[in-house]
Amino acid sequence: MAQTLTRELATPVAPHPDDAAVLEELVQLARETYLLWDEDWVGFSWRNYTHDHVRRVRNLAMHLCLEEGGNTRPLDLGATLHDITKSYDGEIIMKDGKRVIDENGLWHNEYLPPARRNHVTDLYDQLGLRGQIHNISGARIADALLTEYGYPQALRDHVQEIIITHLTVSAASSLEGRCLYDADTIDANIGYPAFYRNIQISMHNLERQYAARGASLDEFLATSLHEYLEPYVREKLPAWLEGKRRDFVSKMTTASGKRRAEARLDRLGAEMASMGQELDTLEAALDAGRLAPAVYFMRNRRNPSVSADLAALMERWPEEQAAAAQFLASLQRESAGVW
Repeated sequence: MAQTLTRELATPVAPHPDDAAVLEELVQLARETYLLWDEDWVGFSWRNYTHDHVRRVRNLAMHLCLEEGGNTRPLDLGATLHDITKSYDGEIIMKDGKRVIDENGLWHNEYLPPARRNHVTDLYDQLGLRGQIHNISGARIADALLTEYGYPQALRDHVQEIIITHLTVSAASSLEGRCLYDADTIDANIGYPAFYRNIQISMHNLERQYAARGASLDEFLATSLHEYLEPYVREKLPAWLEGKRRDFVSKMTTASGKRRAEARLDRLGAEMASMGQELDTLEAALDAGRLAPAVYFMRNRRNPSVSADLAALMERWPEEQAAAAQFLASLQRESAGVW
């Protein structure tokens, strides 16, 4: 089952035939751009996060757009480039113990320069984008890149609006922009990819605490895994899930986005309940239970990649080991945007 799912779900919604070659080049340019920074962690993200996130958001946004009857062509271009300048966002700026926000409620970040350069960083400097929030600077970069490819003004303007909207949606936003906003919000906060992110953020914060006192998190997990998992699975995850339901479902701007958000929350809630039951037989669960992939993610946390982890683990736990395989199949379906 798991290996079949990998093949069936790895193919996203097909791009417009006139854009396929351009999008392939833009995907590679974006991946190259994210790797120009050497920091392992900045804020809530690790170095490999952005590329995986962008591809998942693209997949989900395209499915939402099809369901809503929108125009997938400008959305595909916009989703592919929506975080093209995200890596310039350094640590969140704080004042008097609070995050500094703009008039739209968006966080201000320190400027983080790349360690190396490419065409995107050259455009960023030429256009004088330093200090702008990444939806604005990303829209400008997208316009410059698409101008080089010869795209018409009307299409470029729509792509820019879509990218701007992914952080600042309004009543005037296009359907395509709202689909990207919903997909971006869901991916970071709701469902299996968000759960993966929660694991990595939790581990990162815990590792910093252990390092500050000269201790090893790996040693703790090796000797006291059950001690960590009990409150994490039974208390922290349900509270996290309920917080996401409370804070983000109401922010969905499309009917399809709201349905997806609610379905992901319900599905993940059932998953976490099953994980709670597995705690009573943890040793067996770590062989092939739902907790097995989660614990793998906890232990393999050095600049992780969810796409790489999926590829490896769907080989490790085949269909006859159903619980782990079902967990991974759900993560894969949501990553592909079909759920």
